[in-house]
Amino acid sequence: MSGITIETSGSEGKAKRVDLSEDTMLASAYIGREQEELHSGDCWLNCLPQNRIGGVAIKYRCSEAGATMLLHHSFDPAKVKRDIERFSVTHISLVPVMLNRILKQYGRQSAPTSLRTVLIGGDRLPQELARRAVEKGWPLVVSYGMTESASRVTMLRLSAESINGWEESDVGEPLPGVEIAIGEQSEIEIRSEILFPMDSTKQSRVIFTGDSGWIDERGHLHIKGRLDDRIISGGVTIDPLSVEKQLLSVKGIVDVAIVGVPDIEWGELVVAVVVGDKTLHIDKVELSKIESAQRPRRVVSIEELSLRSLPRDSQGKLDRGLLRSYLSQMA
Repeated sequence: MSGITIETSGSEGKAKRVDLSEDTMLASAYIGREQEELHSGDCWLNCLPQNRIGGVAIKYRCSEAGATMLLHHSFDPAKVKRDIERFSVTHISLVPVMLNRILKQYGRQSAPTSLRTVLIGGDRLPQELARRAVEKGWPLVVSYGMTESASRVTMLRLSAESINGWEESDVGEPLPGVEIAIGEQSEIEIRSEILFPMDSTKQSRVIFTGDSGWIDERGHLHIKGRLDDRIISGGVTIDPLSVEKQLLSVKGIVDVAIVGVPDIEWGELVVAVVVGDKTLHIDKVELSKIESAQRPRRVVSIEELSLRSLPRDSQGKLDRGLLRSYLSQMA
């Protein structure tokens, strides 16, 4: 049985190599085809890195459905806009950072009428960004998955009707043939005899994702964050994503990262690294709105770290480890 070897994004630390069979890749393509509304004759613009599962999986989806794949070897918003219109692109996969740049490229223009699916993955989609896109007619489908699961295992299509009640942690129901369970420490577990056939001991493979989450009453999976991203400060466990969401509501903050750095008194000190306009000033009143145990004890601008933006990998995921390294050098 032939297959492929792909490196993970390294969100658990060091990237690792994952072997996936051809059958698994095609099974993954098949079980998501209905939700993606992919048919013969469609065109999927692939501008994701070709050494990561997101980019590789598109090839198998198009092959399985009889669709065309239009390959871009790098991400250029202007070129993406040109080719969507030139080739009547029906599908595109993006990470949130890419979506934001494309919306800027389109300005006040509405979404291209040819598009039926804009598959979003790789990182959490901010609610404000999702609302802005949906209001312009972009057919967003949020997803959750990983290299080991041959790409997405849940999907949720957003609409003008559903966007107001949507929580950005919500990534939808498991795809057909996929089971999601919540294990110890709220860790998300993925089971599937379709994607991971039984081994020689008749055991179905289980993936322990390293992500924490929960399942709501509708059966939708909610992502809380990486277990190894959690900060323990003063004996309290803090979810960085929760604090980041609160700070993003502060006027003038464009982007923010919450990281924990070693500290003699606190164990880990909660630090906010912010991207904002030149007039940005976060005062004690703004910080006091955040629960005391979660409140950042230091606020650092990216300029103080000699950065132009928050460091992210090719999939748009925040590199908290690199930020911790920069902050440790400042201490």
